[in-house]
Amino acid sequence: MAGLQKEIWIAGIQENPVPDNSFVLASTDKSEYVENNKLHLAEAGIEPAVYENYFAGSETDLPLATITDIPNEVVLATYSTERTRHRELQEIELQYNKRMSVINRHKVALGRNIGVRAAFAWAPAVDNSTNKIIEVGAGSIIDAIIDMQAFYNGLDMYDNLHICLTADHMAKIKKENKVLYKEVLSTKEMYGFKVHRNNKNAIYTSLNAKKAFGAVLEAGDKICSFTWSSDETFRCFGDVKMYETLSSAASQADEISFAQRALVGNIRATNPKYLGAILD
Repeated sequence: MAGLQKEIWIAGIQENPVPDNSFVLASTDKSEYVENNKLHLAEAGIEPAVYENYFAGSETDLPLATITDIPNEVVLATYSTERTRHRELQEIELQYNKRMSVINRHKVALGRNIGVRAAFAWAPAVDNSTNKIIEVGAGSIIDAIIDMQAFYNGLDMYDNLHICLTADHMAKIKKENKVLYKEVLSTKEMYGFKVHRNNKNAIYTSLNAKKAFGAVLEAGDKICSFTWSSDETFRCFGDVKMYETLSSAASQADEISFAQRALVGNIRATNPKYLGAILD
């Protein structure tokens, strides 16, 4: 063969770009709105006012409200895997199990990378009327989750709510209420939230300030568990490219790498809402 059949390899990467059990899937898929690796989002404008019996005793025209959506065009990021070295890559291509083994190594790396970025994007930077940061301190983690549920319910949000718990916070739930812990493991739900688990979440300082993406955990820092609405967050995927070097003189082997165009974020990109963080 003159070269690898890239379509086969690329299809393997494109199929289920994140694992089925990933919390990243608890978001709105915006892939259909991607054109030329650009995502076109529109944040909804203000809602029109509603009047009761407006024309009872009045002939005045209804007030006119201008509702303009906020356009937002975002270029998908490019995530590139490191090169992996293989002997006789063309022979691997003809053996399904070996080919999928190679593909899965790159797919897992890409999926984890996207997960880390989603965990950062879906954790709030501020505590305000539409985002919530709760510090547990010496209190109860279960009480904190109940308070977070109350925060959402106070905004009339009851559906499509999710929580991503760290191993440390799961352990605290187990210590506080073993029955509830077993129920969470069984149902994957608690207090109105669908439960996910992840440890590479956003880091906050001792003053509850969210640190920059990629920041290192330092003394006094805290890794959050976070909450979000799948209606307010998104994921999307664009092109996938495969790069291969056959019979490299330097290594006397074949090398392969993939580039995935993708993006995760908040639908209200300029003003993210309905995010929550629980800190120790």
